[in-house]
Amino acid sequence: MIQMNKRLLVIPMILVLLVGIFTGCDKAPQDAKVDENVIARVNGKEIDYESFKKNFNIIERRYNELYTENIWSQEINEKTVLEIVREQVLDKLITEELISQKAETDGITVDESKIEETYNSFKENLEKDEELKKFYEENNLDEEFIKKQIRMEFTVVEYETMLLEEIQLDDKKLDEMIENYVVQVSASHILLKDEKKAEEILAKVKAGEDFTTLANEHSEDTSVKDNNGNLGYFPRGMMASEFEEAAFSLDVGVISELVKTDHGYHIIKVNDKKTIKDLRDEISEEELAAERENVKARIIQNKFIERIEELKSEAKIEKFPENLK
Repeated sequence: MIQMNKRLLVIPMILVLLVGIFTGCDKAPQDAKVDENVIARVNGKEIDYESFKKNFNIIERRYNELYTENIWSQEINEKTVLEIVREQVLDKLITEELISQKAETDGITVDESKIEETYNSFKENLEKDEELKKFYEENNLDEEFIKKQIRMEFTVVEYETMLLEEIQLDDKKLDEMIENYVVQVSASHILLKDEKKAEEILAKVKAGEDFTTLANEHSEDTSVKDNNGNLGYFPRGMMASEFEEAAFSLDVGVISELVKTDHGYHIIKVNDKKTIKDLRDEISEEELAAERENVKARIIQNKFIERIEELKSEAKIEKFPENLK
């Protein structure tokens, strides 16, 4: 949305993707009276429906452009995309409020001249795009709202900088973490649709029966069934999130418990792992540099998410999903 450097554009997306963090938030007692325009409270500070609607409208427009309006009724894990995105937007606002409160407590400030400069640049670009300008006007995305978004993005950057200093993640330590960061995993799996059968096969694997034989005889993944269930090497982001989390967290040679994804039940065996250090002789210097930057961003993002989880656990967060219209 805002014409800022790439770093500033990337960070706010973390806020949108934190949907799983707030599943344990408090709900208001049944007899408690809550203003219908209040969608959440964070340590007593209310978040109103108008803020939600404005944020949702921006994301709704992006989704419609990317996937058409038919996307909203599609289901993922028994929830419609509309329900999922509503949760994500609400959690984004909760995350922003948590960070704002923490920034105020820690004395984090944002240079107002930077906000003005960024706003003027955005406004200039908006004037050149009649369609986008009309969208902002129709949805009351005014100067106050835009500046609030810009301030939040700069606050996140400042908070992240302070966090890295606090945990003493200097260049030397970060470089060491990057070098030893696992970027690829080689794994084999046995896929079964039926949970009971999957449990039976897992028991056989645990009892010492040959994994490759069982994969050839029972796996329902036809693409690798005749290859001992071997998936070869794959990077992060290629597999279902549940599968990836298990594969990248297991040690080499270790076999997982049942891992459930939309495809069924997986029994995973990790054959090998590659770190940035291992890739040095396999890819060009350019590719290696790009890979290192990706890993650096991921490490920092993970540290950021860990701290948000800590803030959440220390805060009183109430959500009122019934007020999301």
